[in-house]
Amino acid sequence: MWRFCVLLLFMGMSVSASATPVTLPLDNGLTARANFAPGRPGKPAVLLLHGYLQTHDFPTIHRMFEALAGEGYTVLAPNLTLNVTHRRQSLACEAIHTHTIQGDSREISAWLHWLGARHRGPVALIGHSMGSVGLLAYLEAYPRGRVGKFIGISIVEGRLKHDESGRQDKLAEMRDRMAQNNRQPVTEQFSFCQKLTATPESLASYMQWSPEHILKAAHKLAVPIVFIMGSRDDRLGPGWTDRLLKTPARVHVVQGANHFMDGEHEFELLDLVLKELADL
Repeated sequence: MWRFCVLLLFMGMSVSASATPVTLPLDNGLTARANFAPGRPGKPAVLLLHGYLQTHDFPTIHRMFEALAGEGYTVLAPNLTLNVTHRRQSLACEAIHTHTIQGDSREISAWLHWLGARHRGPVALIGHSMGSVGLLAYLEAYPRGRVGKFIGISIVEGRLKHDESGRQDKLAEMRDRMAQNNRQPVTEQFSFCQKLTATPESLASYMQWSPEHILKAAHKLAVPIVFIMGSRDDRLGPGWTDRLLKTPARVHVVQGANHFMDGEHEFELLDLVLKELADL
């Protein structure tokens, strides 16, 4: 039955799940925004996190929000502020980026505290693309939280145009600039951005999450970890899914799916997520 409801949803024929816009004042003076849908008692809550520079309206996250809320889960989908108060839109690559992954972790922590006041049961974290990396960074920074499971969809590091040696050289350059208190923005090809303009602190914070750092986190974190990857995801480095398969994490590969798990693969993705949430 749920497949039928989700199909109607994707075709624009059903009423949207009752997402409520909420705001959260942060300690740094900014105000963050999110969509929230309270669920049925006894079901876990889910925090959904968008990819790099995106919002909770990004299609992969929006579809997941609607489907999980329709299944009775309590769902919270924040927009990371990225140092922009009340942020509603994705940020352009060419904007001057000052946000850091450490700041993202603090916002995730604040949102989980907000969610904990409204839901006493277990919480699952689900991220898409570099949103998955952001959630891993949160789990590394706040290991004593009450998260019951982490699900990373299409997890990918923020790749540079350089190889790993070039990454280390660039990271060392950014750290040198930071040591000299040089906040002059730099321009680099990063993630999907051909020209990302960011302060050295901002760029370095995301760059440090290399493939090796992600794999190390997958080995050491106590939270159950699940990765869901598409077999035709062309945004991944060579052999990336094979490397994830060698970690303690459970890895599902959706055959034929791209980075966004769209089209017919949406249903298999939702099947997998619902099965993973069922044992919380």
